[in-house]
Amino acid sequence: MIQPHATPRTDPTTPPTGAGFLDDTAMRLGVQVLSGTPITRAQARELCALEGQAIYDLMFWANKIRVAFVGPNAKFCSIVTGKVGGCSEDCSYCSQSKHHETHVQPTRMRVEEMEQAAEEATAYGASSFGIVNSGRGPTDKELDWMEPFFRKAAEGGKIRPCATLGELTAEQARRLAGMGVKRVNHNLETSERHFGNIVSTHSYQDRVTTLKNAKAAGLSVCSGGIFGLGEDWEDRLDMAFALREIGADVVPINFLNAIQGTPLYGKREPLEPLQALKIIAVYRFILPDRELKIAGGREKILRDLQSWMFFAGGSSFLIGNYLTTFGRTPKQDHQMLADLGMKIHLFEELEVEVDPSPDAAGDAGPGAKGVGAEANSLMVRQRGSVMALPVVQ
Repeated sequence: MIQPHATPRTDPTTPPTGAGFLDDTAMRLGVQVLSGTPITRAQARELCALEGQAIYDLMFWANKIRVAFVGPNAKFCSIVTGKVGGCSEDCSYCSQSKHHETHVQPTRMRVEEMEQAAEEATAYGASSFGIVNSGRGPTDKELDWMEPFFRKAAEGGKIRPCATLGELTAEQARRLAGMGVKRVNHNLETSERHFGNIVSTHSYQDRVTTLKNAKAAGLSVCSGGIFGLGEDWEDRLDMAFALREIGADVVPINFLNAIQGTPLYGKREPLEPLQALKIIAVYRFILPDRELKIAGGREKILRDLQSWMFFAGGSSFLIGNYLTTFGRTPKQDHQMLADLGMKIHLFEELEVEVDPSPDAAGDAGPGAKGVGAEANSLMVRQRGSVMALPVVQ
């Protein structure tokens, strides 16, 4: 008879330990979070130390926490670029910086193109739709240009209008709220300690100030970061606990997909799939009731383990294109959810859950077709090539 590799038990009331049974650390802290007690920094370090088979146990409990706190189903969001390229900032991961020689050429969308992309995103089941602009922050003229789109999207009530516009003053945040924007995305990107190694033209505190201005204006806050920038686990924990303190509602988890021409290209080893899943799981333990959005780099880094992002604790993802590369087609992502037996959770105001529909979902992301005869050339390049979409800032 084959015997399990486990520690023999003399007391049948004692839970089994060892290989083949759940890791004690993951189980103890998983039960703690499920009981409503947040984990401490020291306890989070215990999770970071788990390796090998224990990572699977970590994901097991992260999944239990996800289902208990945010539910068993998934949310989509979608983005398109309003203004592309020519950015004054020197973020070393971003192909839109004017400091880097990349493929990106400055351009911007018309309001009609934004509206059509939002309709396509709604049809594909996205709960939120964001306009993402390059640059340190919006000018009044740029807010004037985008206001008709945001007002129309908000009045339609079918999708949540979101904005990723860089730094916001308190007055700009209030204005966005007044025109119907519901959520602002502005990532911390990494820890305060590591931030200066990635960006020099603005500070970590500048980003925190924008998040505080958004919350003060009554806007929902979406903020996370990029992993694989050369940070260590202490940096990852710094950012996680900072986001918990700030009160981010949605936490995007991006994985570096370095683009040729950026300073990080060829300078960082890509994360291994299990390490990327471990990051998601640790964040789920620290942020049990938050929406963890798996965004840029998920195809390149997770590879065949992409659907495991839910088992690791992820609860939403971008559908369509993201970062500066094309994403999977909506049809593929709908098929993934159908295969997992998961439903799509539409945004809260509708309180609707629907089945994924692979046959009805498109082969191109929202905004790919453009409007009329003038297709948006930045969005319809051959699949597999890079395109001028910004990093989710």
